[in-house]
Amino acid sequence: MPITADTEGIASSMEQQVQRMYQRLIRDELPSIGERCVNKAKEAGDYTDQTGNLRSSVGYVVTVDGHIVDSGGFQQVKEGRQGTGEGRSFAEALAQRYPSGIVLIVVAGMNYAAYVAHRGKDVLASAELLAGQLMAELKRNIGK
Repeated sequence: MPITADTEGIASSMEQQVQRMYQRLIRDELPSIGERCVNKAKEAGDYTDQTGNLRSSVGYVVTVDGHIVDSGGFQQVKEGRQGTGEGRSFAEALAQRYPSGIVLIVVAGMNYAAYVAHRGKDVLASAELLAGQLMAELKRNIGK
């Protein structure tokens, strides 16, 4: 007697599992990493907060095929209302560069952020290191 397998059922079950992992990644995992990176950048930022704009411009977006599906950060510090808008605008502009795939973007959106970082201040450096660690951990645990 031959052994038969319900390959349609197996394929359907596998597809459902992949979709659950995909949804968990874009709804839970990447936003959580984004929030942790934003918090790290704001805590580790060792620059003088004169206006609050630079710290207010720190945030993240998660994109799927070029469309922003989640975002966070960009919270006003001191009188840094301009920073929240600049940060969002910069993140949205960067998102357009990635028309396919799933992407997490963490930014400090003020035009002088690179200058401050170049002067030896931690604007996003600690957040970038944390993101690398968290993404490596996520890759190791993705199927668990």
